[in-house]
Amino acid sequence: MYEKVINIFKEITKIPHCSGNTEKLQEFIEDYAKKRGFIVFRDKAGNILAYKDTPKLALQSHIDMVCVGDAPKIEIIEENGYLKAKNSTLGADNGIGVAIMLAFMDKYTDIEYLFTNDEEIGLIGAKNLEFNIKAPYLLNLDSEDDSEIIIGCAGGVDAKIKYPIKKEKIFGSLGDISITNLPGGHSGVDIHKNIPNAIVELLFKVDSIAYIKGGERRNSIPSNAYAKEVFDGEEEIEVYKSDYLEFLRKLPHGVLEYDFEFKIPSKSINFALIDEDKIILSARANSNEKLNEIKEYILAKTFGCEVLFEDEYPAWRPEKNKLALKLQEITNAKLNVIHAGLECAILKNKFPNVAMASYGPKIENPHSIRERVDLGSVKRVIENVEKLINQI
Repeated sequence: MYEKVINIFKEITKIPHCSGNTEKLQEFIEDYAKKRGFIVFRDKAGNILAYKDTPKLALQSHIDMVCVGDAPKIEIIEENGYLKAKNSTLGADNGIGVAIMLAFMDKYTDIEYLFTNDEEIGLIGAKNLEFNIKAPYLLNLDSEDDSEIIIGCAGGVDAKIKYPIKKEKIFGSLGDISITNLPGGHSGVDIHKNIPNAIVELLFKVDSIAYIKGGERRNSIPSNAYAKEVFDGEEEIEVYKSDYLEFLRKLPHGVLEYDFEFKIPSKSINFALIDEDKIILSARANSNEKLNEIKEYILAKTFGCEVLFEDEYPAWRPEKNKLALKLQEITNAKLNVIHAGLECAILKNKFPNVAMASYGPKIENPHSIRERVDLGSVKRVIENVEKLINQI
């Protein structure tokens, strides 16, 4: 089964499936399931549900990936027991989960296979899901450490900020200044790791600027930022008045509050994107109450600006249910909460009587060109999920 999963994953990496552009992978999954006799539905949001016999368990993964670097062109490298990609994200998040589900279709017909779309850009597929699932249990395969079983997750919201920029003219010469190729990382699970933010770093290295742009994705720590800086010279140049740079330097980035029980951040903000006067901060919190607190905090820090909150999704309250406890018995993994969004939060609202948990292989540095997946961990996850299926 392990070899089949890896082969399917490699095939998936050849199919473009960046968030917002997953149609070819949708077609591949639909055809794959139909050829194996499954009843297949695809809804308007691009979600796919496949089933055959009466289901005892639902498996769920999202089909889109964060494309950074050369992606969707992915050149796989196998090295020291890991798979990674040359100068791009790998898409193991969540392509390994998709590959496991497809491989299982040849063996398990009493499972519902739910493939959700566009998770990485606001859980769009899960929010707009048009299917009902029949199984009493749902296992999400989008976690990134097989030593943990996730039983709760953060909620999140993006703050879209527009600053009322004023400009003035000064004398000088215009030049470019940039910070590039910083490590980047996931804006939730990596936010406490002191990974440098290219936008934040750049802001403290410029004085008079005529333009600024930085960041790659709302849900990744920026790797690149660029500005047009004024140096000594005699040319008349229009620049931002100094109040804008002062405002940008005071915007929050990083951990705001820590959860000592689960040893993860409980509130955080990522300074994700900037393009002249347009700013996006991505906020996360481990409860809906704390998420509202962050929204109020952002409004206070951006007083006088236009602020629009977008793509909000709820937190998933921790729950030690039968599915999680059975999986823990099989794996001896610890139950934990993750400071990132999982579709379980949305799906639990839609299916409150379904017991849910999340489990997956060890994936390092997701949402960055340093992403890699531990092949030994993939093998363990496959074996443990099969044990869970058989015991259920």
